[in-house]
Amino acid sequence: MTESLTVYGFGSFFKGKTRPSDIDLLLVHRSTDFASSKFAIDCKAQIKSALPSADIVMLSQAEAESLDFLERAKAIKLANVSVESMDADVRALASRLLRRWLRRKESTHSASPK
Repeated sequence: MTESLTVYGFGSFFKGKTRPSDIDLLLVHRSTDFASSKFAIDCKAQIKSALPSADIVMLSQAEAESLDFLERAKAIKLANVSVESMDADVRALASRLLRRWLRRKESTHSASPK
């Protein structure tokens, strides 16, 4: 089976807060078996390397459903990451999020009193 996972954003950064301290991400992977868990761990490491300000949570699909995490956190689907294209998928995700982070920081600095 080809491994893949879905990346969601939640928390203050995605709610439009002016000065978020981090970027909260949730990785939802297929199951708790070895292959799925290892892929999620590898993906988490790669995202963290590209986005040091990210705070990353991992849940299996069953865990996410039983906790009703997506609904409770008002999580926003950001991307799918596949084992075949993990490098490109993570680069694209990181690039989009870094641009948003920098725009938010720039607007915060330009709006602050001198």
